[in-house]
Amino acid sequence: MQNLLQDPRYALRRLSKSPGFALTAVLTLTIAIGANVVVFGVLNALVLHPLPVPEASRLYTVQTPDSFSVSYPNYRDIRDRNHTFLEVADARLMRVGLEVNNNAQAVWGYEASGNYFNAMGIKPLLGRFLAPSDDEKVNGSQVAVLSYATWRVRFGGDRNIVGKAVKLNKVPYTVIGVAPQYFNGIERFFSPELWVPIHNESQIEGYEWLEGRQNNNAFVVGRLKPGVTPQQATVDLNGIAAQLAKEFPGEDKFLTLKLSQPGFLGDNVGGPVRSFLLGIMFLAGLVLVAACANLGGLFSAQTADRSRELGIRLAIGSSRGRIVRQLINESVIVSLLGGFAATVLAKTLLHGLSQWRLSSEIPIQLLVEPDFLVYAFASLLAVVTGVIFGVIPARQAWKTDPNQTMKAVGGAVSGSHRFALRDVLLAIQIALCGLLVTASFVSLRGLQKTFTLPLGIQPEGVVIASLDLNLGGYKDEDARLKVEQRLLSAVQQIPGVQSAAYANSTPLSINQSGTTIHAPGTTDFSNATAKFGANYYEVSPGYFAVAGTRLLAGRAFTEHDDKPAPRVAIVNQTFARRLFGAVDAAGMHFPTGPRSEMEVVGVVEDGKYTTLTEDPQPAIYWPIAQSPDSDIVLLVRSQRAPADMIPAIRQAIMQVDRGLPTFSLSTWSEALSLVTLPARAATVALGALGGLAMMLAVTGIFGLASYTVSKRMREFGIRVALGAQQGQVLRAALQRVTVLLAAGSIAGLALGIAASKLLASIVYQATASDPLVIVAVVLSMAGIGLISAALPARRAVSVQPAQLLHDE
Repeated sequence: MQNLLQDPRYALRRLSKSPGFALTAVLTLTIAIGANVVVFGVLNALVLHPLPVPEASRLYTVQTPDSFSVSYPNYRDIRDRNHTFLEVADARLMRVGLEVNNNAQAVWGYEASGNYFNAMGIKPLLGRFLAPSDDEKVNGSQVAVLSYATWRVRFGGDRNIVGKAVKLNKVPYTVIGVAPQYFNGIERFFSPELWVPIHNESQIEGYEWLEGRQNNNAFVVGRLKPGVTPQQATVDLNGIAAQLAKEFPGEDKFLTLKLSQPGFLGDNVGGPVRSFLLGIMFLAGLVLVAACANLGGLFSAQTADRSRELGIRLAIGSSRGRIVRQLINESVIVSLLGGFAATVLAKTLLHGLSQWRLSSEIPIQLLVEPDFLVYAFASLLAVVTGVIFGVIPARQAWKTDPNQTMKAVGGAVSGSHRFALRDVLLAIQIALCGLLVTASFVSLRGLQKTFTLPLGIQPEGVVIASLDLNLGGYKDEDARLKVEQRLLSAVQQIPGVQSAAYANSTPLSINQSGTTIHAPGTTDFSNATAKFGANYYEVSPGYFAVAGTRLLAGRAFTEHDDKPAPRVAIVNQTFARRLFGAVDAAGMHFPTGPRSEMEVVGVVEDGKYTTLTEDPQPAIYWPIAQSPDSDIVLLVRSQRAPADMIPAIRQAIMQVDRGLPTFSLSTWSEALSLVTLPARAATVALGALGGLAMMLAVTGIFGLASYTVSKRMREFGIRVALGAQQGQVLRAALQRVTVLLAAGSIAGLALGIAASKLLASIVYQATASDPLVIVAVVLSMAGIGLISAALPARRAVSVQPAQLLHDE
């Protein structure tokens, strides 16, 4: 026990004699371990940590291969016909006007089936949850369940809230319960404020969609029976899908069902998110490996300097095991100090990330506060890291021959061409740096292309306001048209407004709608095969001018394209090519039903509609006057600053109707932040990891170059005395480092090119074959070499033989 206590004390004394070395090692580990703890904290909270419900492993989302949502009639059939689930529930994201203190506030929540909370298996904090009896008929039960945060923040934690009435869309709803604090639904990014029965959809949204078998717009979640495997449930689900395909060939002919992990809107979003986080975790691990290689080389060099000391200790009777234990003690103490600092840093960063809010219409939050598992991971990482890079000098010590070390003079390093272990470690470190730097530049170049790629819209200079007229009590189509015109007129009168329009939705927003298009000549719409899906938008006259979408053929909509007029549409280039085989499709017709058709009056340029990485997709625009919608987005183009326009638009809306809640009011560029989030997150993460790798490469190259030069100063002095030129001395001093830098950089660039293919699904047009990326990587690695070797090189070429020999 006394020996075990002596080792840490001696290790601390040794480190205190080399404060610069110790500080460098601790800072290196703080950065490397901190990066891993931060990434693991996010991975743990969003992927590894189970949902806050009992037996979360038995909870699954039911989806189709192409969509995370299922229609309500299909959900009902799945619920009633399955043999593998205890409970199958349904929920749909909703926005609603909640009246608090006579002030309507726009909030988000869920329309949920009556068995939703039964499927979750949780108990209320106050009152009761929704029951099947609350969800038996349309608008049959005006009841609501509040989230814990809503109860605390909006209602002051009133413990008598159960039984009180609140107004949703100006309709009184009775609060029947409050959810527990830990439960925020089953989506990781979204925290609902309340839940209401799904059969109240017409009261909440202003229209009925429950009986439309083609309306895939709700999440289905099921809890497996004990002992049932996901594979058995999948077979059961597809048996039901086969039955539905026979019964409803028009809507469910190609229906296929699958299970996915809940939390990220099924596999459509969850797959890329999980792959991205695991990929970043892998790259963060590479940073830690580079740090271990860095410190392994530094400790190896230090051990080589201590070879005489170690030889003396062995000669006077110390065991090799004791010396090895001492060296590992030193490395573990350094690692623990770095791990502690890394944990403090990671906790601060994760807390800041949890407080961050994305500027988006839907409130998105990352709840990634660290828990015990994160702290345990940090501790384990610190210990394992210390042992890993401590084994390298320990290996040297184990092989130390006391007789040879006692005979050696000053531990001189010869000019041997053999590569030592620390040289191999440095080459590995440089290769990992090259990989991470390449990935960083690939993502940065992809992000730059993201912000310059043609979107089919020009969001700069446009402010948008998202409203739901149904929340203001405008149920009738004529009433909606009138208030839409009043809102448009109000914003057009704001000084500085160049143009204004409105639509039911905008490209690249969270609210997207699709429709099925049939080929001309189609007669049997239930079994038609010549059809395709297209995004659709309902827009007012002037929309394309405000949005900056170029009209390529035909005309734009006018005020004459109203309800009594013939139905018309404007399509994009991809739509025109796919349906008619030509871009100039103005004047052509296509069927919308057995006895109806629509005329194409214009063609506009292609754009991006759902994601930035999507291939060209068909899109169609209809006059909003021919199909009025309760959801509207006001678009206002102006040269005035957003700081002036946003309050002016808010005031104009209030002048029309003070009780009309506004869900979002921001610049259009800010509203697109959600769709650019994956590219920005990848760029920030890879940029940070690339920067850390560059720092480690600089210290590693500097350490090796300095060590080599210091050990060969006598040799360089003799060379200069014999007439060697500065270039010859410089080549002798840095030749080995240059070879290692070149080899490692080439290997890192090759690995980066291979890894960049994985980035292409996240960052638009991410490719390492871009000449600018290759040039940037080469210049960066060359810069790293120059910065790292500058001081050692200067010391080598400035050697003074007379002074050096005098010192000797």
